Amino acid sequence: MSIIAVVLVVFSALLHAGWNVLGKSGSGSGYSFALVASLTPFILLSPYLVWCIHVIGITNINCDFIGLLVFSCIGQAIYLVSVIKAYEHGDVGMMYPIVRALPVLMVGLGTLMIGQAISVNAWVGFVILTMGCLLVPLTTLRDLKLSAYANIGVLWAVIAAMGTTLYSILDKEALNWLVLETSGLSSQHIAIFYLGMQFFGISTVLLCWLLLTNNHSEIVNAKRHWKGSSIAGVMMGLTYGIVLYAMTLVDNVSYIVALRQVSIVFGLALGIAILNERWYLLRGIGVSLVLIGLVVALV
Repeated sequence: MSIIAVVLVVFSALLHAGWNVLGKSGSGSGYSFALVASLTPFILLSPYLVWCIHVIGITNINCDFIGLLVFSCIGQAIYLVSVIKAYEHGDVGMMYPIVRALPVLMVGLGTLMIGQAISVNAWVGFVILTMGCLLVPLTTLRDLKLSAYANIGVLWAVIAAMGTTLYSILDKEALNWLVLETSGLSSQHIAIFYLGMQFFGISTVLLCWLLLTNNHSEIVNAKRHWKGSSIAGVMMGLTYGIVLYAMTLVDNVSYIVALRQVSIVFGLALGIAILNERWYLLRGIGVSLVLIGLVVALV
């Protein structure tokens, strides 16, 4: 990975941890938070999207790209709702590492299945990083057993991780399609265009789901908590916009996903500083393993 990509992803990780703390601190339920948080960046970027579609030409956007975008947005919607549901049942310091850890191995396996090579160093680093992520939620080594993770909060965290895995792999493929099949836009322009299209898709998926399930109370709840959710949405837009641009600078998305896990360090620190969550020695060991795993994977 280039140094530019590393710096961009680390900065995005700080923003990512920040909006997760906002989501935990109270911005409505999972659905209402996700709806406003995804709708805000789309509204802000809508004039830019119109310009990009004019430059690309709407007839040049075919079903291959639309299919990748739709399933990516479903993955994003699953992630957004699930991560807030997870925070309803546990601390950021407990749930956040699980949400961030599992996609490292999942995306690694996924990219391997579609023919992208991953070095031995990277696999070793991924395993060390995942071990660290799984230690962070624990208070003592005696808690290191399956029952410690057998609760509804962890189930939502696992579902969120599956959503992350889905959209991470599809986003890289969609960006590759835009780079190869369109003209007139730079890598930066393409990343921002895809970001706006994603938020349009996410908000559409969520709104359709709420209407189909006759869940009008969540729409009302979204209006009530729009301020905090909107701020989180802007942070989300900046976070993933940076990540999408970084994806255009690397060949294998699994390295981006691994480096993003430095957000666990930021999330733990913000949870302690802002939400008054407790610090444990084992969490410190887990964070250290995360950092060691990143170094091993990326050198």
